[in-house]
Amino acid sequence: MKALTAAALIVAAHVAGLALFPARGMAVSYVFFFSVAALAMGSVVHAWHRSGPPRDRRWWLLLASLALWVIGMSLSARQNYALDNSNPAPGDSMFFYILYVLPVLVAVSSAPVAARKHWAMGIDLILAALLGVLFYVRTFSIVSLEGAMGPQQAIDVAYMLDFENACLAVAASLRFLATDRSDDHAFFRSVMFFFVSYAFAGYFYNHYVALGGHPDFGTSPWDALLDVPFLALFVAIAVRLPQRHWHPPVYLVRFVQSASPTFLAMSVLGFGLMVIPGYPSLGIAGAIAAVIGIGLRGTLAQVDLVEEEYRLSRSREELQGLVFVDALTGLANRRALDERLLREWHRPGQREPIGLLMIDVDYFKEYNDRYGHLAGDDCLRALAETLTARGLRPSDFIARFGGEEFAVVAPGTRLEEALALADDLRAHVEAQAIIHPMSPFGVLTITIGVAASQPSANSGPLDLLNAADRALYRAKHAGRNRAGGPVEPRNESSRA
Repeated sequence: MKALTAAALIVAAHVAGLALFPARGMAVSYVFFFSVAALAMGSVVHAWHRSGPPRDRRWWLLLASLALWVIGMSLSARQNYALDNSNPAPGDSMFFYILYVLPVLVAVSSAPVAARKHWAMGIDLILAALLGVLFYVRTFSIVSLEGAMGPQQAIDVAYMLDFENACLAVAASLRFLATDRSDDHAFFRSVMFFFVSYAFAGYFYNHYVALGGHPDFGTSPWDALLDVPFLALFVAIAVRLPQRHWHPPVYLVRFVQSASPTFLAMSVLGFGLMVIPGYPSLGIAGAIAAVIGIGLRGTLAQVDLVEEEYRLSRSREELQGLVFVDALTGLANRRALDERLLREWHRPGQREPIGLLMIDVDYFKEYNDRYGHLAGDDCLRALAETLTARGLRPSDFIARFGGEEFAVVAPGTRLEEALALADDLRAHVEAQAIIHPMSPFGVLTITIGVAASQPSANSGPLDLLNAADRALYRAKHAGRNRAGGPVEPRNESSRA
């Protein structure tokens, strides 16, 4: 709410400045344009800093786009003040206003898996460089360095700006609607806010203000309209992400992610066709490069898929004959736990912490001594059913660690959430009221050690296991029937 209020005050101050100092309205507008751009760039740096570790490098592409826009605005100010040129579409600034979409277009066109491949990055960079050349040729085929030769040329430039802003707005909206990860949600939400608002603000300003009788900054209060996209980006980053009540279907997510590389190729194809009348060789080369680029990318992705299937087939063959199920409880056994934890730790694109719960049955030896080992086996089976029936998500993985110990792997779970899950499991087991007269609590209880860790190259699953085991040791020595984290055990039961 504070960010939204600050944004509204900035727009109001811009309008007031134009009304109070009409003779210096152009200078007032330039001050606000550079200020809101700097505010947006600072917000992007802040978003990058809080995205990790590992930090999301796509924010730097968005920052590069904003920097190119600032260069365009600086060249526009140079035309107005240094060269005394009032033309509404000087070629140098127009080129940067068109070029500024290129870095963020590369980010929007990246597929989550393929973007990490060197060959995919190489194809994207080649297409991006070719698109930059096409931008240059298309811009200066319409206007000169001094500006548009007539109203029609200025209108053509405005429509070209509208076209690319609208395409980025649609592409960013699709990526936002089809996100299944928190970092993608944050990034594409911000990009969508910026380009959707820029598409509307830019269209209105270019056609009804700049080309409607007010070619200079500062001649209309509508200049403040151009503050809106940058302030929208600032608000999108500053406001805490709301809880998502709609989760896209998996098929939609995979479809949009798989189709996203075509955004860049289609842009090259579109601008290649635009320059064919004036530069047929370059236009045809651009169209051919776009077709080859998307075809080559699809072929290489298919090769990677076939290779991955072959590796999975070999892995299944190697795992034949291995038993991954605990015969007593029906849960996964220690071997399956190790394999699952290792797979989660090294899962491609893993950016979320992994929670681990180590569960020990309190005074189980005394239970066996009182009732016998057969009754102890029945107790473990009942405990396994209780643990699997309460509080675990579909992505959580429970296994029998050995003896009377169990373990739960909770991917994408922070320490606070893991502690809440542990408290819930402990309370539910105690609520089953399985009689245990040899326990000071009178019923069967469990003690849980909790740890959570962000996968990195400097640590491994064994470190997470050791941390959870140490937390279990501390919790047992603090009195049992409790959940303990890395620092100190907890007594209270609460599930977030």
